[in-house]
Amino acid sequence: MILGVMSDTHGNRKLMHQVAGLMEAALEVTVILHLGDEFTDAQELAMAGHEVRMVPGLWCEAYHNARIPKRLVEEFDGLKVAMAHADRDLRHTERAAAIILTGHTHSAVIHRIGTCIYMNPGHLKRHQDRNEDASFGTIAINNDTVRCAIHDISGGVRDELTALRNQLA
Repeated sequence: MILGVMSDTHGNRKLMHQVAGLMEAALEVTVILHLGDEFTDAQELAMAGHEVRMVPGLWCEAYHNARIPKRLVEEFDGLKVAMAHADRDLRHTERAAAIILTGHTHSAVIHRIGTCIYMNPGHLKRHQDRNEDASFGTIAINNDTVRCAIHDISGGVRDELTALRNQLA
């Protein structure tokens, strides 16, 4: 299973749809995880027929709606993935997931923390924002390994981390 991860689209729906199309056509992504800013962008992806899980960002009206969760935890192929727009929205229980996803900073990173992989896919606000090039992430869950990657908007891999699945939470 391959998950696509995007964040901080901030209304740049043209770039968001371009990347979603690339994720599905070239990278075989089956589910897109949208980490906020803007929640309505993620809803538009879902309405366009993509399978999407979404959380609101700090600057969204939806962030202040108590009926919309600020964090989600879901299992994909038996692997627990926690997601929130900002690190501050994660509780202790979500931090025990195998993969922790946040956005907000517009800066793409992947690193290992104990038995967890932490990933921020960067942003899709514009081609460059806050001196950071636009980027997105993928998570390939296999029988024995999990490979997380940060991609530029053409699909090229900028950074990656592979972990043995049995060593993750």
